[in-house]
Amino acid sequence: MTDADREQAPVADPGASYSAPPKVTDARALRALAHPTRVALLEAVAVSGPITATEAARIVGGSVPNVSYHLRTLAKYGYVVEAEGGSGRERPWKLGNTGIRFDAGAPDPTVSHAAHALGEVLLDRWLGRLRHYQSHREQYPADVRAVSDSSQFVVFGTAAEIREAQAGITDILMRFADRLTDPALRPEGSTPFEMLVFTHPFETLAPADPEA
Repeated sequence: MTDADREQAPVADPGASYSAPPKVTDARALRALAHPTRVALLEAVAVSGPITATEAARIVGGSVPNVSYHLRTLAKYGYVVEAEGGSGRERPWKLGNTGIRFDAGAPDPTVSHAAHALGEVLLDRWLGRLRHYQSHREQYPADVRAVSDSSQFVVFGTAAEIREAQAGITDILMRFADRLTDPALRPEGSTPFEMLVFTHPFETLAPADPEA
């Protein structure tokens, strides 16, 4: 993942070397996902799927018809696909794409604008979950709290070295990737954890309040 790229839930064969998913360059496909409800639905399908519109509505909130509409929109661009069984609003949905990659610095301004909008929606959700955990930390089991940590590193390196480090981190995390699409592979008692990895130039910033 480069500075210009954002990536969501990549999945590969267990034990395989990480291969980045194809980059989405269609502005319409990016705009279709740049909606908080649709991102929430995609996450729900990834973690709890296959699920129906009725089940999804219980997870993300909203009416079943509204959720069904958003699922059909996601399906139009291949983010979700129909799973076996059911019909109408009771048909189950599963992930259609094993990863999402896009470039907020695309040369086409229509694509870059759509990618930026999607990036902002994803960032809000990522940081929102982090803040929620920090505010409700004591509600989680001790073993979960013990590994729910945060770290910050300042690294002097060339772009090539940083890219190599990113690839190494991704390869480690990809050991768990098959569990995302096959719930049967999840160990008993497993918990879905989110690991955020941001890479950006380090700059010393003045405090918002100079008197702080």
